[in-house]
Amino acid sequence: MTINYATPYNSAAMIRLTDDELVDMLNDEMRASVTAVSVFVGIEAVIGIFGNLLVLYVFLFRYRHCNFRYFVLCLACLDFTSTVTTMPGEIVTQQFWYTYPLPTVCKVKSFFNMFTVSGEALCLCVIAVDRHRKVCFPFGLQIRPRQALVLCFLIYASAFFIALPVAFLWGTHSDVVLYVGRNVTVTVCEKDMAYVNSNMPYNYTMSVEVILGTNMLIMLILYVLISRKILNRMIKKRKSPKEVSHIVMMTQTKTSKDNSDAGYASDAPRKVSKSASVSTINEVGSTGRNAGNTSDNTHAGYVTDNETTCSDVKKASIKRVERTTSRHKNKTPGLARRKTYISLVLTVIFILTTVLYLVLLTLITEGILETLTNTQKAFYFFGFRLVFINHVINPLVYGCMDPHFKQVLSEVKKCCRRSN
Repeated sequence: MTINYATPYNSAAMIRLTDDELVDMLNDEMRASVTAVSVFVGIEAVIGIFGNLLVLYVFLFRYRHCNFRYFVLCLACLDFTSTVTTMPGEIVTQQFWYTYPLPTVCKVKSFFNMFTVSGEALCLCVIAVDRHRKVCFPFGLQIRPRQALVLCFLIYASAFFIALPVAFLWGTHSDVVLYVGRNVTVTVCEKDMAYVNSNMPYNYTMSVEVILGTNMLIMLILYVLISRKILNRMIKKRKSPKEVSHIVMMTQTKTSKDNSDAGYASDAPRKVSKSASVSTINEVGSTGRNAGNTSDNTHAGYVTDNETTCSDVKKASIKRVERTTSRHKNKTPGLARRKTYISLVLTVIFILTTVLYLVLLTLITEGILETLTNTQKAFYFFGFRLVFINHVINPLVYGCMDPHFKQVLSEVKKCCRRSN
């Protein structure tokens, strides 16, 4: 395939240059255009390496055993793998676009690129299922920690088989380009030489897009259902204090009336906590009914004992429910909801960047890069590699939204200051 590159070099001196020297000049022009993108990828790699090592340390040694811990570790391993394989390999590809020196590195980089992207998609999909079960069906069947660990291994296995064809379909191949009026042979890291004129890379790309697209659609649907459930709970929570207060007043009136019929003084003090839940109301109501049923005992001369017993039972039940309600209020919003928000943020970022990545990947298989100038290629690579954000952003999200992660970070900072 012959590609014509417009160039300002038209002097007679260019004619005396060898083909290798011309290819080096062509590569230097490309390198000058994409160096800014390579620096951006390098910064992402450095941040990702240290950030994911910190995540691995916190969630391996300083976090309690739960599904969230295993899934975060699954993501962190994928992200760390990308920062030490795909990102450095991508920098090499950009800097030596026309003179790619290492065919094996090209295959390894391409394989781990697909492995980490597909693995992260599968992991985020499983996380969405887990959060949906916990939020929408808290008393239904749940994923247990041991099952979560097994799912992580299944995610790695599935991602491996999804990415395996890349090791064969992608690699280095040679093209002939027209540069300064001469045909020169370049070596690029794209399709493997055996599949340059085959439809297999395109068909594989379409299959991967269907798999990842299905995963992202499932995530989107589940988080819509989760968001609706959380919103409904917040609305009910705002209305519940007034409704409970009204029911408590009605129950107090009914209880007073029943007790009065049973021989109790109508002005006997009966206090009900404003924070009592519906279960407290039921207990109070049942106590009132039991008091109403003790009229026989009243006539038998047990009025004082029954008053004391009824009051003690009522107070004990109210205190017991208050303690349960207090523990529930302290636990639910701080843990389950925060984890759901963290998963939602990571999923939204992943969907946006991966959709862009898959679209640009399809254009590569169709040969669009052969029609772009070096500057256009630089913008293309920048958009194509925005997907690397997913391997860097996770530690930042945990540091902003996970209180336990924040606490460990503060402890690490204190230790560093003491050592200094």
